[in-house]
Amino acid sequence: MPSLAGGVLAARLARRWKVPYVPVVQDLMGAAAAQSGISGGDRAAKVAARAESFALRRATLVGIIHETFRAKVEALGVDPDRIRLVPNWSHVTSPAGDRAATRARLGWAPDETVVVHSGNMGLKQGLEVLVEAARRDPAVRFVLMGDGNQRAHLEELGKGVPNLDFPPPADDADFMDVLAAADVLAVTQRASVLDMSVPSKLTSYFAAARPVLASVAAEGGTAHEVLRSGAGVLVAPEDPGALLKEVRRLADDPAQARALGDAGPRHVAAHLTRAAGLARVDALIEEALGVWRT
Repeated sequence: MPSLAGGVLAARLARRWKVPYVPVVQDLMGAAAAQSGISGGDRAAKVAARAESFALRRATLVGIIHETFRAKVEALGVDPDRIRLVPNWSHVTSPAGDRAATRARLGWAPDETVVVHSGNMGLKQGLEVLVEAARRDPAVRFVLMGDGNQRAHLEELGKGVPNLDFPPPADDADFMDVLAAADVLAVTQRASVLDMSVPSKLTSYFAAARPVLASVAAEGGTAHEVLRSGAGVLVAPEDPGALLKEVRRLADDPAQARALGDAGPRHVAAHLTRAAGLARVDALIEEALGVWRT
């Protein structure tokens, strides 16, 4: 999951064939609908929560990718003794290209500060904060690299802002080099987003060895993960002034920026390797089989 239809179908098939069923919750769709600010979100949240409850209560074990999901999953009717923490791992390789050459190819001047946001452009990201920050300080280049249902809206909002770029998503071979060429990597969320998701982009950001700036609610799972890594700093969500102040502070303190960036790969090596991630999944499957057999 997050495919609700997939979760419900799997629960039904498991019951039909009398086999164990183990969903791993990547996003909580009910909470997402309630927290994302979409029109009719409350009604959608109730429908999604019923489907999630149906799928999760029938599972042998339930995996969650972050501890902040636990209370919501328990509230859906899952026995706390059947919930297991199964964090995601990093699927990317380390940057390999020459950073200066990559910046030159992208048209970024050696002495300008570049803030990059990569990934989905949806409602919950609240990317308007980056557009407004770019409008306030022409000396900082903001790059929103990705796609999503809010891209056209953000492009319209940012018309006439010369230091705001909307490149297409980088291809796999170039993706990590583009991230590593930035000065700051931004992750943003609306202030209402607390415990419904942890952006998968963080694993790539950490591997890129650049400081992470998280404009997110301090009590949410994204903030917890950034602080746990030691690779980033927090600012208040939906506050372009606070965001710009922190960008400038990092630009003026290269030693601190370098220390934050260096912490990212160490966090990946310690917690987010593919081997460690697959070992956790293997353990989850073995435990589920043991429970089912008894």
